[in-house]
Amino acid sequence: MKPRMPNNTSRGNPGNIHKMLLLSLMLHLVVITALFVSVPSSSRRLTFGPIYSVQLVGSSEIASSIESSLFKDILQQGEETGSGSTILKREIASISSTPVKKEETSNLNIEKAIDAIRQKDSSHQETASPAEKSNINTSSASGGTTISQAQATSRTSEYIAVIWSRVKGNWTLPPALMPKENIETIIDVKISRNGTLERIGFEKSSGNHYFDDSAIKAVRKSSPFPPLPPYILGNNIELGIRFHSKELR
Repeated sequence: MKPRMPNNTSRGNPGNIHKMLLLSLMLHLVVITALFVSVPSSSRRLTFGPIYSVQLVGSSEIASSIESSLFKDILQQGEETGSGSTILKREIASISSTPVKKEETSNLNIEKAIDAIRQKDSSHQETASPAEKSNINTSSASGGTTISQAQATSRTSEYIAVIWSRVKGNWTLPPALMPKENIETIIDVKISRNGTLERIGFEKSSGNHYFDDSAIKAVRKSSPFPPLPPYILGNNIELGIRFHSKELR
C-alpha cells in the first residue's frame, strides 16, 4: 500500500488568482464610476445667451432716473400739445453782425438791442449805396408814406418781439427740474430773410443739461420764423436769446 499524497493543485492554480484580480479591478471601476456620476460637476453645465450684470443703486440714483424719465415724458407731451406747466420768460440778449463780438453783447437787454440796431442802421446808411438806402426811406406805391429811421427801429423791435413771443410759447420746463441756484443760457441763432433758421448753438451754456436742452428745443420748435421785413437790412439777422431761471423765482 502506498501512502496518499495531499492534492495541492487548487492552491497553486494561477487561473484562479487572475480571475480574482480581474473581479477586484472591475469592482473598483464600478465604485469610481458611481462616485463621478453622483457628484455634480460644474463642467457639465452649459451657459448661453446674453450676460447681464446687476448693480445695486441708492435712493438718490433711483430718484435721478425717475426724474429723467419724467422730464422726457413731460417734454414729449409739451411737443404734442404745444403747452407746458411753466413758461419761463426770457430777454432778447443782443443783435450782432459778427459772431466775434457776441461776448460783448450777451448782456444787453431789449433796450440795448434796439440801440444796437439803430447804430448799425446809421453806420450802414453812411456807407450804403442809394439802392440800399431805399430800403429804409422809401415811398409806398399806394400811400406814398416814407419810413423814417425811428419807424424802422421800432418795427425791428416789433419783429424781435414776435420771435420772442413764439419762442416763449414753445418753451416749457417742469418746476421740479428747475435748479435751486440762478442759472442762464444764451442761444445763438441766425435767421435768414425768408425766416429759415440757418444756425443754432450755445453762446453760453448753463451747465444744466435739462435747462439747456429745453431752451434748444423751444427755438427749434419755433422755426420757421416770420420772414424779415423789408426795413431790416441784409440777408439775415443774428440774435442771442437769453433763458434765465430767475424769472421763475
